[in-house]
Amino acid sequence: MKRNASLIIIFLALAASSYAQKPSAESIRKRLSLGFGVFNDFWQKVPDSINPRAINQGVDVFIHYSFPLDKKGHASFFVGGGIGAHNFYNEALLGTGKYNIYEKLPAGVGANESYFYNVPAKFNGANTNLKKSKLTITYLDIPFGFEFKSTSNAHFTLGFKVGWKVDAHTKYKGGDLAGSGYQVIEKDYKLRNIDNFHYGPYAVIGYKWFGASVFYQLSSVFDKDLGPQIRPLSVGLVFKPY
Repeated sequence: MKRNASLIIIFLALAASSYAQKPSAESIRKRLSLGFGVFNDFWQKVPDSINPRAINQGVDVFIHYSFPLDKKGHASFFVGGGIGAHNFYNEALLGTGKYNIYEKLPAGVGANESYFYNVPAKFNGANTNLKKSKLTITYLDIPFGFEFKSTSNAHFTLGFKVGWKVDAHTKYKGGDLAGSGYQVIEKDYKLRNIDNFHYGPYAVIGYKWFGASVFYQLSSVFDKDLGPQIRPLSVGLVFKPY
């Protein structure tokens, strides 16, 4: 149902753009804008049993194509593409079912459910010395919406973003949990129950090529009933030099 709804939204956005006046060849470049953003993810609905980091830096790049809605160019509809990476730093590992270092499920967790569990200070008699543990998810995004510009070069954007997951992995840096005593860096790309797409509204307010942004992800990172329903509130800066 969520997938069908997102496809309908994209279809309506693209259909609406087809009614805009077709640009001449020389104006195409002026209607294209290329930019990037840096942001911090404030993760919502994080399980109380784990300790997340306050700073969860992320980055995205995007391209927009605008369709003017008035002769002076103060209002426009845009559609584009982009790619963005979200990070969730914590002091935990991600397990699914009985696959974790304790070989037992936490209370209330289903046999096929994904969950976070804290890295112990010691395991197999050796210090873990945790240095980094994070979940990273990268999405290929389709943003669309409306942009309003004033004569003073101030601008405001109200949009919506739908994205498909192109990568998801965890990264652990610390003592070898197999008990060898060595420091290791381990990545796991075989994650289960990560939702294949995300979506949510976003807004940007700024001046000329610089702005402040906020994005609220309505969808959860994990499939419903198969993992913690965490979702990011992304607050950051946007730069549109081109």
